[in-house]
Amino acid sequence: MVGSRWDRGGVAFLLLISAVAGCVRGRGAASDALQETEWSLTVTNHHWLDVAIQVITDGQRARVGAVPAASAATFILPPRMVGPGRTVRLEANAIGSTARTTSEGLLVRAGQHVEWTLQSGLSQSSVAVW
Repeated sequence: MVGSRWDRGGVAFLLLISAVAGCVRGRGAASDALQETEWSLTVTNHHWLDVAIQVITDGQRARVGAVPAASAATFILPPRMVGPGRTVRLEANAIGSTARTTSEGLLVRAGQHVEWTLQSGLSQSSVAVW
């Protein structure tokens, strides 16, 4: 009878330990998933030419796409472009012209949304992060 009490206690202890381990693993997985969230960029182009959009991060340029004249486009971007302490710059090049603009450095976190409004005079463009 003494052996069976230890067996039941041992089983209960193992169940408790595995439940706690599952909770700890679950928190880590949730925080990893949160860090792996994509971010988005919406570009509203009021310029009379199509523009090519690039994201500059850590000195590396990544072409995002093109936005036709007088229209808007939204791009879903990978989380590897952003991170703690990393700044992102946006660049728009008017296709068929030498006109171009680059945003100031932006601190963007995964899951955030960036809105960039390009004016007909590209130097008067504005950006918001939320």
